[in-house]
Amino acid sequence: MTFTRPSIPTCAAHLVLAGITGWSLKQLPATSSSATSGVPFMFMLLIFLLVHSLLGIFRHSHPDPHANLRKLYDLSALLTMLCPLPLLNTQLYLKCQPLLASSFLPLVYGYLLVSVLVPFTAGFVYSSINQRHKSGYVTTAMNLLNLAVLTWLSCSFDNLWGLGLAVSYGMKLFALPRLAERYSVVDLYIYGLGFFEIFAINVVIDAELYREEMGIR
Repeated sequence: MTFTRPSIPTCAAHLVLAGITGWSLKQLPATSSSATSGVPFMFMLLIFLLVHSLLGIFRHSHPDPHANLRKLYDLSALLTMLCPLPLLNTQLYLKCQPLLASSFLPLVYGYLLVSVLVPFTAGFVYSSINQRHKSGYVTTAMNLLNLAVLTWLSCSFDNLWGLGLAVSYGMKLFALPRLAERYSVVDLYIYGLGFFEIFAINVVIDAELYREEMGIR
């Protein structure tokens, strides 16, 4: 049996992420009784990130993690790159435009599925090392699309937290990998998820205030 040294900094990063996720769950506004805006996409996202952080703690604290645990964590890490922004965008739109969203519900859910499934499928199709860059192109393109959607929604509903998140997410998308590579700090992405959660929960709170101001039920 081959033992590897546990990564204490990575465990600490996942522990911080778990703490931020717990705080975010506590701050999450109660869902509306509306059939559309009440769909708890943000709650689902936070629960997923909490599970991911716990998987990361187990994965990086054990000297010899099981192969299935490694695969599960790798899959979870992939989903953290694909799911957060589409889920947040969908929640934001359903909260601020529940009546209009009910008429275009298939399109809204179609956007959510396409935003996640297209890059996820590309990751499997272009899984070989010499084709992995193609998967990266698809993921980047979908992230840019999701950023554009978030920017549009934030401008439409006067959500300044959403605009701030769009800027910070763009920096995380393009600047963070280069900083992590240059300074050999592999845990920057995990801390970036924590900052995403802080912004995202305030986006949802701001959207709830927008609903109250506009008299949306």
